[in-house]
Amino acid sequence: MALTLAAPAILLMGLLVATQYAEGQRRFATQLTAMTRALSLATDRQIGQGQSVLQGLAVSTALAEGDLKTFERQAREAAEGRDGWIVLMTPDLQLINTRIPPGQPTPVAPITPHSWQEMTTGKSNVSNLIHRSGKPPIVGVNMPVLVDGKVMVLGYMQPPAAFHALMTAQGFPSTWTASIVDRNAALVARSRDQERMLGRLASAEMRQAMARANDGVVRAYTLDGVPTVSAFSRSSTYGWTFIVGVPRDEIARAVLGSLGPALVGSVLMIALAVAAALGYARPISRDVRALVGEAEALAAGAPLDPAPSHLVEIAEVRRSLRAAAHVLRQREAEANQAAERQQLMINELNHRVKNTLVVVQSLARHSLRDGGPHGLRQFNDRIHALASAHDLLTRRSWEGADLGEILAETLEPYAAQVTLEGPPLPLSPNGAVALAMIFHELATNASKYGALSREAGRVTIAWRREGRTRAIIRWEEDGGPTVSPPQRKGFGSRLVAASLKGELAGSATFDYAPEGLTCVLTILATTRA
Repeated sequence: MALTLAAPAILLMGLLVATQYAEGQRRFATQLTAMTRALSLATDRQIGQGQSVLQGLAVSTALAEGDLKTFERQAREAAEGRDGWIVLMTPDLQLINTRIPPGQPTPVAPITPHSWQEMTTGKSNVSNLIHRSGKPPIVGVNMPVLVDGKVMVLGYMQPPAAFHALMTAQGFPSTWTASIVDRNAALVARSRDQERMLGRLASAEMRQAMARANDGVVRAYTLDGVPTVSAFSRSSTYGWTFIVGVPRDEIARAVLGSLGPALVGSVLMIALAVAAALGYARPISRDVRALVGEAEALAAGAPLDPAPSHLVEIAEVRRSLRAAAHVLRQREAEANQAAERQQLMINELNHRVKNTLVVVQSLARHSLRDGGPHGLRQFNDRIHALASAHDLLTRRSWEGADLGEILAETLEPYAAQVTLEGPPLPLSPNGAVALAMIFHELATNASKYGALSREAGRVTIAWRREGRTRAIIRWEEDGGPTVSPPQRKGFGSRLVAASLKGELAGSATFDYAPEGLTCVLTILATTRA
């Protein structure tokens, strides 16, 4: 049972560790390759220093004219303070060697025809490691020059120690192995055991990898037999290769170290799960039977006691039961709240339907009182205005509307002749319906007798707040026929007065000036429900 519980977690952890381990090694290999490329460039710069010295001497007039005594003095000045020395040579002997004191004979150092051809044709600007009988190996940077019409070779010779200093300056860990090999894969410099390994060929695995590509990463062994992950990069200029090898076990420790917290946590959790399963096998049946009582209590809606458990699994089931009980109580409370909201909405809907029916009844009674098509048309127009206000409130979920929206919706047929000016002014649903009916009546009268009856007529509606609790709305007509006060008050006037008094706690004043009607409405500003 313990193995069954732990096996999936063990497999998942193993897959995670393997994936992360492979990814960590890949990142490490990428970093090693980038490092070797940078160090290969540093090696090129070290070699380039010798070339710079030779280029400066190659343009010497004394060299071209064959004045070797003067040129030797120049060469010694150029080599002073450097770790290398300058040599001017023919195929058979050295004419100048700044390593030898002035006046002493230079060594006889014959050069093979093949090497001389490469050196004089520029095919080999830098030599491989040069082994000398009874003397330490050296490295030479060569440049063909003309001396009094004859081809000679000007060389800058350096000991391998100059390149070994380049590696020690990088501060590699003592367990790493960094090497520089020439075109023949012979060790020119090595961060460890420099003297003992100098001149030896790189390992077979490394030579094979170098034969396949100019850079890369290979699993190999050092010349000491240490298994490593080694990155290499060959210089495209001189053909030398920089190699950095890191012990495989060190990489494994580094990669696993990055996974340490997750790995330790996973192992600890698995170990605890197995120990719990093995240690609490006997009370399984007792705890399972106890769950039956808790399930019955859950069904009855009774509270669940946080009873202890000897098993992690049973404890989880109990926590789930308590969570389920909590969720059920929440859902019951939400259901009660939803029922209350539904009842409130039903009551609100009933109230609004009754109010709407009363308004429709009043509109019908007054609009159709005289009968005829004119009364029917008035009734239809008023019902349409009422429906438009209801549509706008429905789009606002009956949470109210803004005065500007109500005016734009109600006066939409006269939009070209109407100007609306004012700040946002929220209205309650009932207030919005009342104002929609009021401005419908005003617009209807203006279209019959006032400014909206002519194309040049204009209506300006402006509103503003008056203090914190009141608002002033001004209806002003201009450009219509001459206006005179009405002889009697019709249903429209009574509707305006009743709506203002009942829904908006306001009042209205009418000024029937000859140039146009002006109506000023005063309403309660804080009218949002």
